[in-house]
Amino acid sequence: MIKKWDYIFMTPSPRASRIKESPISIVTSPYSALIPLLSDIGISWKVTSLVSAGKSTFIALGKKMSAVITVKDGVLRAVKAISQEAIGQVVGSDHIALVTSDNTVSLVQLSNGFEAHTHSLGEIAEGRGIIVTLATLTLSHPCSLVTTVRVPGLLLTWEDESVTVLGSNETCGWVREESLSSVVSATLIDLPAGSFIPVNLYRHSNPFNMWTERIVTQLNELQKLVNLYFGTAVRDVSPEMERDSFNLNKLIFAVSAAGKAHVLHSNTGRIIWSRYIPNMVPLSNGQFSVHIVRSASHYPLPALVAVLGSSLDRTRVVLSVLNPMDGVLQYQKEYDSKLSQVQLTSAEDNEFAKVLLILTDDNKVHTYPPNLHKLVEDIPLYFTLVYPEKILLKGLVLKGKAAEETWSTQLRGDRILSVNSKATNDAVYSQGRVLGDRSVLHKYINPNVMAVAVESGTAEKGQVDVQLYDMVSGTQLYHARHKQYSGPVHMMVVENWLLYHMWCSKLRRYEVVVAEFFLPSAPNTTEFSSLHPHTSSFSLQQAYIATSPLAAMAVTTTLKSITNRAVLFAETNGRIAVVPKSLLDPRRPTIPTPEDRQEQLIPYTPQLSLSPMSYITYNKTLQDIKGMVTGVTGLESTSLLFVYGTDLYFTRVTPAKTFDMLNEDFDYYLIGLVLLGLCFGTIVTQALAENKALNKKWK
Repeated sequence: MIKKWDYIFMTPSPRASRIKESPISIVTSPYSALIPLLSDIGISWKVTSLVSAGKSTFIALGKKMSAVITVKDGVLRAVKAISQEAIGQVVGSDHIALVTSDNTVSLVQLSNGFEAHTHSLGEIAEGRGIIVTLATLTLSHPCSLVTTVRVPGLLLTWEDESVTVLGSNETCGWVREESLSSVVSATLIDLPAGSFIPVNLYRHSNPFNMWTERIVTQLNELQKLVNLYFGTAVRDVSPEMERDSFNLNKLIFAVSAAGKAHVLHSNTGRIIWSRYIPNMVPLSNGQFSVHIVRSASHYPLPALVAVLGSSLDRTRVVLSVLNPMDGVLQYQKEYDSKLSQVQLTSAEDNEFAKVLLILTDDNKVHTYPPNLHKLVEDIPLYFTLVYPEKILLKGLVLKGKAAEETWSTQLRGDRILSVNSKATNDAVYSQGRVLGDRSVLHKYINPNVMAVAVESGTAEKGQVDVQLYDMVSGTQLYHARHKQYSGPVHMMVVENWLLYHMWCSKLRRYEVVVAEFFLPSAPNTTEFSSLHPHTSSFSLQQAYIATSPLAAMAVTTTLKSITNRAVLFAETNGRIAVVPKSLLDPRRPTIPTPEDRQEQLIPYTPQLSLSPMSYITYNKTLQDIKGMVTGVTGLESTSLLFVYGTDLYFTRVTPAKTFDMLNEDFDYYLIGLVLLGLCFGTIVTQALAENKALNKKWK
């Protein structure tokens, strides 16, 4: 049975003003008149303000000291002194909480003889930033099986959007990672294959050194295998953190809007680790740019994930590189300009880390690992920049450590609604499509295409222009104008087809449009070049009536792309539908011919009707879906899906069923008996045949 897990999180309230940025106001008359009298009760330090905490209780605040003061029968008494500056306070009906500058919370209970409890937040506050809000609450503490005692407690919300509850016994009651309800970027990471992985042997240029390392590695692996057989082997990682046989279990790397990175295990949903990255906020599109620089396949080298965001003032780009296995920060740098584009290349350094190109708005190109421009100087690398405020597209090419402009296009319209390009790992299994008459329709496979949707006019009488451009040459490959349509527009480019979803204001409905691109004749070569393109392509389009608005859209991905793809629609009502690509085929005929039936084309119907079995969320409703991420497995039939938003959801998707897996009720004993019977029959018949041949020779 397929395992699924989901988180239902409380939506965090809007951030209150930070306590460090909220100075405590000085209490006016008549309380300010008490300040000169505080020296009579032993307060020798300078009191800057006095805050009322009830009818007869005050809080004296200074730069280095704080104290709780009571007034009884006209006499001042200092009942609790704190040797640190108070940066925040919460006054309740029967208690006072003071937060000091050394990350300590002092809780004074007024109704119990001014009993004080001090909480040191050293370990609790580590890696969480500053305190955003502080509240007091009452906890029920069991004293025996039948009696409980109500004690004061504290609820803290931190800069990383986590929530902590502290009890009066100086212990942390619980910590809740509320930032998981505001995930804006995510990716799936493969687990390491285990401790029995040889190191990569291609780091040495000397063949003798390579041969020596191979022999030593194999001897070490043989020793580990013997120790494992006798039960004395020590694993480098826990079994949970090892890759399974079919690579179904993954690590989910998610970054929240607060700048906190989490890694969750896909099988259980357990949080492996969390790390707050201070002084970094999402980019201008509201997301972080996440890239896997080095996978876990290069044991013993750790995997690396690069996260790019903006500085707090949004004038610079910040790069943070983390180890996804343990959350250790490997590298961090803040550049002097904003981020224009980032590109992960196929070039690798001597430690198998892919070169990450970072283009800033001053047209300078930076690399990670640093100073590796020589590795990519022989590779033609192109960038395409989109300027939403100017409605402009611009193409650049890498020249040394800078980028030079090669083309630019001024789009016609008022605003850019959506931009999408092909994924770098978009594998194509078949270069053509076999028709019913045995002819072949060759696909137009261009890895450098980008789709842009531009809106003009008002929402009711406007139009949407969908255009397809070659990012290297700037050539326009496709243009469709939809009058009386408006956004939002969700679009994606996969293989040789373009799919987008938008609102038809004239007919008051949502529509899905699909366009596929083909070549008029067979290409002379299988290699594609945007600088020397093939003959012009042609397109086939078809539109369908959608059932509901969408929050996000994705497509299934498999290892070799042999399995028929399926489109994933995340509807705003919290459901996720799996739509086979055959239902979104522009070649669906109105009246099928014998050739169409031979090709198994589905007759065209305008309504895109989906059965209840098409929804993989079953009876669950996902709140505020922000995005979806798909991943590959070791099984060609299975794709992974992770959905993030207020809720988190992970599952497996099998568009063509599990054709490469045995059913759970498969009778292994029966097939074993059949195989044994066949082996026994083969031996018996072989002996009988030899005996018959011998008898025939004696006649």
